[in-house]
Amino acid sequence: MSHKKFIFFIIISTTFLLSSQNNIFIIKDKNGKVIKDKKINHVKNVYFDDLIKEQKELLKQIDKLHKKRLESGFYDKSKMLKNAKNHLGERYVWGGTKPNAFDCSGYMQYLYRKEGVELPRTAYAQSKVGKKVSRFELKKGDLLFFLTDKSRGIPVTHVGMYLGNDKFIHAASKKKGIIISSFSKSRYSKLFVTARRIIK
Repeated sequence: MSHKKFIFFIIISTTFLLSSQNNIFIIKDKNGKVIKDKKINHVKNVYFDDLIKEQKELLKQIDKLHKKRLESGFYDKSKMLKNAKNHLGERYVWGGTKPNAFDCSGYMQYLYRKEGVELPRTAYAQSKVGKKVSRFELKKGDLLFFLTDKSRGIPVTHVGMYLGNDKFIHAASKKKGIIISSFSKSRYSKLFVTARRIIK
């Protein structure tokens, strides 16, 4: 066996054996004879263990805060509304659930998921969750539902998010993409079906 082949054999053998459960370092020749062996003792890394422990505690605290927020139903809506506006101008894609490829309900589902709230996939299904509110008691973050396509044979075909001041944001169409529209001073006023409050 050449010098290079022997070194390669040692590397392969030690790599394989180091991953064994016995944690033994062994070097063999081409005939399988043990040239050198040594048991490997792992030294405890106290600093690393403390970091892992600290990380676990932080994750527990975050989880508790998240559960408490879900139970109370109160959220910081300003963050969600800001995130919604960050997608202004992006294109509309039927069936889309990702940035720059949203349809109306995929867009709402994405925004609420960012807040830790899961919504159904379609506008019609989303219109059945949360608390029903009238168009005269709307708050920021409420979902507005419309019947924009009667040919589909369902009572709700479109959804958007209320921003306040008679404005709502939505993935409107392939032509317009994600836009902000007036609620009462646009065609959507006549197409309005219901509004739902998912978070307080």
